[in-house]
Amino acid sequence: MVAVQDFVIPAGQTLEFVVDVRGGPTDLTGYVGSMMIRELRTDADPLVVVDPSNITVNPLTRQVKVTIPGDHTEDYDFRRGVYDLVITGPGGDGWRLVEGRVVTNLAVTRGA
Repeated sequence: MVAVQDFVIPAGQTLEFVVDVRGGPTDLTGYVGSMMIRELRTDADPLVVVDPSNITVNPLTRQVKVTIPGDHTEDYDFRRGVYDLVITGPGGDGWRLVEGRVVTNLAVTRGA
């Protein structure tokens, strides 16, 4: 069962979250994470592709940590979307860990 977690992303602020890997592969060694945000699930082009270097899979704790830096979120010009987080093993097997909705929250006070 895929977990569901929704986010509000304040523009210009870092989004960081950790997901526990429940079930799935017994050994997470060599697994890498990927995450995209799309306006609709069926859209061909993503609004955001999270850099894989910002997704850490820890085989010892069975946790995946995602960090989207503030200098990335400040450029988000969409209002809402959907996302999922997937880990993929060395053999190509993929596991979708979490999915949900994303809403961006643009700052009201900007460069005066």
